Amino acid sequence: MNYSLGNMLGGGMIGGLDPSAKAYINAVVAAGGTVSGGQKSAINTFYKTGKSDGWYSSLKRMYLPIWGSHAPNALCMTSLTSGTFVGTVTPGAGFVLSDTTTGYMDTNVGLTTLGLSLSSYHFAGLYKASSSKNNSNLFGSASGSNTNRMFISGTTYTADLSSPVLGRATGTVASGDRLGIFTFSGSASARFLKRRKTSGVTTLGTTTTTITAQPNNLNVAFLANNSSGTISNYCGEEIGAFSIGLELTDAQDTAYSLALKNLWEGTTGLTLP
Repeated sequence: MNYSLGNMLGGGMIGGLDPSAKAYINAVVAAGGTVSGGQKSAINTFYKTGKSDGWYSSLKRMYLPIWGSHAPNALCMTSLTSGTFVGTVTPGAGFVLSDTTTGYMDTNVGLTTLGLSLSSYHFAGLYKASSSKNNSNLFGSASGSNTNRMFISGTTYTADLSSPVLGRATGTVASGDRLGIFTFSGSASARFLKRRKTSGVTTLGTTTTTITAQPNNLNVAFLANNSSGTISNYCGEEIGAFSIGLELTDAQDTAYSLALKNLWEGTTGLTLP
C-alpha cells in the first residue's frame, strides 16, 4: 500500500505523469518550490485535460504564481521559460500582489514572437481578491495607440488588442467585485470578454468591429502596462494565474477557464470567488 501511494504521488497517478506536467513540476522544485502529492495530481489533470480537449496547444505563456517565492512563480507552464519580477511584488498564498508603484513581472517576450496576431489571440487572468484602484492592468504592452492589455477602472473591465477602439471589448463588474477568471479571445472581426466565478460563466461583452493592425511586439508586462518601456498602471488585485495564447472558441474558452479554476483550487486549497 505504501509503495502504491508513493508511486501515485511521485510517479504520476494511473498511467504516469503527463510529460509536460512532470517537466513543470521538476522545474518548480529546481527553482526552490515544494510540490505536494495533491498539487501534482491537480497539475497533471490540467495538462491531460488541456491536451485531450484541444486547447493546450494554444497556450503560449501560462503562469501559476502560487508558490510563495519569485523563482517558481515566474516559470511558464508551457515553455518553462522564466519571467523577471521587478520592484516590490508580494508572493502570497495562492497569488501575487504588486505594491502598485514599482512591482510587476516582465515576461521577456512580445505577442507576435509568441505567434499572436490580429487574427488569433487569447488572454486570461485569475483574480483572487478585489481592489478599487483605477487603471489596474492585469497585463499590458503599448506603443502609441497600438495597445494590448486587460484592465479595470471603476466598474468597467476593458480588453484591448492592437487598438483601444477597434480591438476593444468591455464589460461591467460590480464595485468591489473584481473577482474570478476573466478571459478575452478573438480574431480580427470578432471577440468576446467573459468571466468565470464559482457560480458559472458570464459573457461581459462582445464586439465585431474589424481590427486593422497587428499587435505590437513589446515585452508584455504582467501586473502593469509596458508603454514603450515606461511601466505604469500597476495592478491592484491579487492575481493567481495569467496566460497568453491563440484564439479559443467559445466552447474551448469555457472548458479552459473551468480547467484553470480546478488547477488553482487543487494547488492552493482555496475556492474561486
